[in-house]
Amino acid sequence: MAKKILILGGGTGGYIALRGIHKAKEQIGLDAEVTMLTASPWHDFQPLYADLAFGMVDRDKIRASVENFKRLGARIVVDRATRIDAANRLVHTEAGDTYPYDYLVVSLGTKYGWDAYPGLEQAGVHNYTMEAAEEMRRELARFKGGKVVVLVPETPHRCGMYPYEAATHLAETFKNRGAQIEVKLLSPGEMPLGPLGHEISRAWRERMERVGVEYVPIKGLEEIDLEKKVVRAGNVEEKYDLLIKVPPSRLPDVLEQSEGFQWKMDGRFAPVKGYNFRHPDYDDVYMVGEHSMPPAGLPTAGIPVHYAAEVAANSIVADMVGAYPVYMPRGMIPCIGYYGLSAFAGFCEVRYNESEGRRVMKCYSIARSPLIRILKQAFYESWISAIKMG
Repeated sequence: MAKKILILGGGTGGYIALRGIHKAKEQIGLDAEVTMLTASPWHDFQPLYADLAFGMVDRDKIRASVENFKRLGARIVVDRATRIDAANRLVHTEAGDTYPYDYLVVSLGTKYGWDAYPGLEQAGVHNYTMEAAEEMRRELARFKGGKVVVLVPETPHRCGMYPYEAATHLAETFKNRGAQIEVKLLSPGEMPLGPLGHEISRAWRERMERVGVEYVPIKGLEEIDLEKKVVRAGNVEEKYDLLIKVPPSRLPDVLEQSEGFQWKMDGRFAPVKGYNFRHPDYDDVYMVGEHSMPPAGLPTAGIPVHYAAEVAANSIVADMVGAYPVYMPRGMIPCIGYYGLSAFAGFCEVRYNESEGRRVMKCYSIARSPLIRILKQAFYESWISAIKMG
């Protein structure tokens, strides 16, 4: 009898897991019945939200219908999961349906905790949803100059490099237009991108200094004063003309409402075994979304999710056939970001620390070039094109 594989989430992790399982079905005849349950009819390539906000791409370059995933042999259900009953291998949905499974892959991203700080939800703009990115694009078109504050309320947050990309891009773009602009990046941590190591941090400090972005470490965001347009933290008060904000990460509702799916050390995230991305209590559940990357020792970003989903797919295949080699995570992962109007490329060595039960990274700067920026954007756009073409 075919094993039931249920994938929660139609984003990067869900797609990569589905693709890996489909490959095994084609190559070795894996006897699996795959269902993808997703709350949205669209697969958005979210790293391109920033490009949309900066006026570099349009909406149709960013998204594809999840119906395209049917080509990968899956049943696609657009419905919202409301509770995981892992003890009984069941997922309940908003429509009142119940989905049994033999294997469950959970990749639900993160929820945005805008209400964690007074004024944060109402103030400023961001590009962490499609609609918000389009609003930010309009706001940037209206903005003629002044003081820009890029605010990181807390870490870790989705796409750790993004605030640095945004600050340097805006500083260079507006100065090239002849606008009078001052850009400050407010973030916890004494040095930029500290968790990625001194070499990466130094590279970003150099770039920010070159384009005139001031890095301001903050200690405990307190509020955004909407009337006075002031960001208040424990050690800083910064006035702004334009505020660009990064959302605090919170646990998706379905995980918060499911027993055993909140990490005891930090309730913003979900538990995971750092070695193989399985749930600590349920070997048939794989936790490969951004909600589980910090407990695994990895950043909340698309590349770690991509690799975690590959591990999950190959581990499921191994369990099912008993002789298929389990794919282990790569020892190196790329680290690529916009670097003002240029781009930055590096690599991170990733190894598993057995005593800590999580992965640790050591990162290096490799190259900086406008060509890398072109290649990165081309790769991003090809992701959606490949899904549309099948």
